[in-house]
Amino acid sequence: MAAKKPVRSAAPDEPQRFVDSYIPYLLARTSRLISEEFHQALIERQIPILHWRVLVALVDGPMHVTDLAKIALEKQPTMSKIIDRMEMLELVRRQPGVADRRSTLVTITAEGTRVVKPMLKLAKQHEQEVLGPLGEEHARVLIEVLQKLIALHGR
Repeated sequence: MAAKKPVRSAAPDEPQRFVDSYIPYLLARTSRLISEEFHQALIERQIPILHWRVLVALVDGPMHVTDLAKIALEKQPTMSKIIDRMEMLELVRRQPGVADRRSTLVTITAEGTRVVKPMLKLAKQHEQEVLGPLGEEHARVLIEVLQKLIALHGR
């Protein structure tokens, strides 16, 4: 993973900027910085970021395309095109929904599992590198707070 850059903090006599404590900015900036570190590992292995997001979501079981789109942070029509490409690469397959035959479930294939398994190990290692300096209690609280914010603001 990429080397950590020093954090710029305001000098004692420097006023704090609005964005330095604005939650949407802090969340977006944090996500971007941390994601870029891991995305480098994906790029090195020639795994598209959206393929990673889909595969890692499917490791725990089949999902509907609309749910995958939420997890992958994409719109549903874009997700359908990504699933098309991933199907051609034999990473995933579509199947009719159980309760509603009009709905579509996406499942990971053996090839998809082969691709994602080593990346899961790297993702867990990266997460430990990110959270380790916070300490176990702060890391747990951070995860709980983020999950609560998602639950409060998710659709």
